[in-house]
Amino acid sequence: MSVLAEAGLGDDLLLANEVVDIDRLSTMVDTARTAGARVTVAIDSDATLSAAAAAGVAEVLIDVDVGLPRCGVAPDHAGDLAQRATDAGLLVRGVMGYEGHLQMDLDPTSRAARVRESMLLLRAAHRDVGGDVVSAGGTGTHGDLTIGLHDPAGVSEVQAGSYALMDTDYARHGSPFSIAVAVVGTVISVGQRHAVADVGLKALGMDHGAPTIDGASVWFCSDEHITFSPHESPLPTVGERVWVRPAHLDPTVARHRVMWVVDGDEIIDRWAVDMRHW
Repeated sequence: MSVLAEAGLGDDLLLANEVVDIDRLSTMVDTARTAGARVTVAIDSDATLSAAAAAGVAEVLIDVDVGLPRCGVAPDHAGDLAQRATDAGLLVRGVMGYEGHLQMDLDPTSRAARVRESMLLLRAAHRDVGGDVVSAGGTGTHGDLTIGLHDPAGVSEVQAGSYALMDTDYARHGSPFSIAVAVVGTVISVGQRHAVADVGLKALGMDHGAPTIDGASVWFCSDEHITFSPHESPLPTVGERVWVRPAHLDPTVARHRVMWVVDGDEIIDRWAVDMRHW
């Protein structure tokens, strides 16, 4: 949030995660105040509530467990936590929940029904918590959400982020978003049936599967190499560039210091990855 505030990327920012490091939270609050940005922090326990209060955080959302076994308070305990936050002097703006367990459900009918069930849980918690914000969603489920609190399962905002650049895992949804990111590798060796480029496990987030190379079959990745073969002859030559498209965008970006913005073959900008390994 400090980086976003300093860059002027919005004046109402949500840290959609629990943080217990009071020093980091305090720095974020001070940076946001200097930048004139409003910052809200997710809490799901007395410990995260105490850290937020001690750091000078003024506004929070109650993070609610809507089915993903990760962060979030049980829906029927959300109101009690909100009351304790209010008693501590914090403004509770509403609730958030992340149906991350449904992001890769590729059956549209099943996914839509299950997302609605999760949002009904979130809205039940919202009735106990109050506030104007009901925040949820991701790139894989954004189309299954109803925007507007007039619907009993509706939300006020969607937290999707990967859609901006996309990756090959989310692309399996057949979504309207285009893949706009790749790790550019150089072919360093060519065999009789395969080629090797200098992009491997150290450069890619692999938890969602293997990367892809347009017009080629990826055989495997090792620490510093990707082995592949083109669908059609000929093999690439040593020194040729290949675009390796990651299956999981977020951890891939975190492994790099710089992103080069291109228009076709023309480099038009250079973006530092400011929060690398934060």
